[in-house]
Amino acid sequence: MEQRNMILAFVLSMIVLVGWQVIFPAAEKHSQPTHAQTATKAASSASRPSQASPPVMQGHSGQVKHAILTPEAPMKNVPEIASLKNSLLDLKIDSRGAIIEAQTIKYRESIKPGSGPVAVLERNGEHAIYVNSGLIGQGVPNFHVVSKKEDQGDAILTLGASLADGRSWIRTITLKHGSYVLDVNDRITHGSGLEMYRQVVEINPDQKKSRMRQYKGPLGLMNDKLKEVSFKDLDKSSPVRYSAEGGWIGIMNRYFIAALVGDKKIKYRYYFKGNGSTYQAGFLENARMVGNDAVFHSRTYIGPKSTPVMKTLHAGLERSVDYGWFAIIAKPLHDLLLWFHGMISNFGLCIILLVVCIKLLFFWPTKKSYESMAAMRKLQPEMKRMRDLYGDDRQKMSQEMMALYKKNKVNPLGGCLPIVIQIPVFFALYKTLLVSIELRQAPFFGWIHDLSVMDPYYVLPVLMGASMLVQQQLNPAPPDPMQAKIMKFLPVIFTFMFLFFPSGLVVYWLVNNILAIAQQWYVMHKMKAI
Repeated sequence: MEQRNMILAFVLSMIVLVGWQVIFPAAEKHSQPTHAQTATKAASSASRPSQASPPVMQGHSGQVKHAILTPEAPMKNVPEIASLKNSLLDLKIDSRGAIIEAQTIKYRESIKPGSGPVAVLERNGEHAIYVNSGLIGQGVPNFHVVSKKEDQGDAILTLGASLADGRSWIRTITLKHGSYVLDVNDRITHGSGLEMYRQVVEINPDQKKSRMRQYKGPLGLMNDKLKEVSFKDLDKSSPVRYSAEGGWIGIMNRYFIAALVGDKKIKYRYYFKGNGSTYQAGFLENARMVGNDAVFHSRTYIGPKSTPVMKTLHAGLERSVDYGWFAIIAKPLHDLLLWFHGMISNFGLCIILLVVCIKLLFFWPTKKSYESMAAMRKLQPEMKRMRDLYGDDRQKMSQEMMALYKKNKVNPLGGCLPIVIQIPVFFALYKTLLVSIELRQAPFFGWIHDLSVMDPYYVLPVLMGASMLVQQQLNPAPPDPMQAKIMKFLPVIFTFMFLFFPSGLVVYWLVNNILAIAQQWYVMHKMKAI
């Protein structure tokens, strides 16, 4: 039992080491491509078409086969024919009916003055991400603008085209006021037996592994199960197919997503495809006949991964926000932060309020732990006397120590509880700060302009480390000099780790330490342990 501090040091060290590996994984080593591979990839990029081709169907089995890249015009040569805009999105549509650009009005690339808007869909050199659609077995026609109007704040664009056999195709795209959702309605005359594909396509995505273990890439919700099919998965095996009623599919990054949302009453054939440079996430849909015309309808969400916003679709799109292993804690923390933010416009103050709530929730067990630590502190002289008395007789000393603890009703491991109960909350809040779009670029005070990134001047981590040193002064001194040295290194290790953590998380831990010091000092002063 005397080894409490050694055990605590070991546990904390393991948390540091394991947590560091989980949160900051080592970058993957990539083998250098051979000259032949480089030449092949360059040739492939040079001949890549503008629109990833539709999936080819095998008879009536409904199985998606490998995409066939047809000799279409390069993307840069496909003209833009229209734009749609509301208070949240600015969209551009090309002559093939694809949404080729989508810029957010509310979100900027950085907090620097003059920074441009975030582009969820874009054409940027070799990289592109867009949303397109077409009919199985039909070439992609050239659309023209039939009309463009506003109706009660909604932007409505109507496009028209003719298929090779003369049938007419009318597409209506509606961008509702104050919404990130597009309603797309297609109507093809004499369209019996037609099938449509809709897909999000990304060309040459950035596949560098992030320091933060955050998934980015294709994913979807099918049969109430979230499926993440990474770019590397598709490089190994493509296509990947699912069948489900309702659901959604798309491609996302840390904060934003472009997703096709299905109707709950319609069965879709979902697919993920990739060929090393071009990746597609989409679905196939059978026509609904209205008279002799084939009718298709789809919703497309292009915007932030904001859970309150995505919940309004009632499609489970909010599940694209990954809260990690401690989601059961992280989700309520996120909701509570947003509730606080409804009253206080500063997320830093909201985090401090959250710390106060957590301290109140665990006030009683923490108080009992501090009482145990105070009792241990009072026993330090007697423990030192026993160590001097029994010397190397470890068995006898342990027996006497147990008797001493029992006589004074002291639990030597009780002091570990305050730290142990904070570990899940710590990692849950870390994930909350990491993935919540609401905390992106959220300022605090002074030099902290973004709570979702590290403190640029390392002031908060240093203060946090200092608070840990103060806490150590209140804890019972380790009887063994080696244990004491290990314990003294913990604040240094934690300070180094927190240098690279989001500043919002450091605010949480610093305030938590300050409140813990105040409570511990009060308990020990009351018990005359200091």
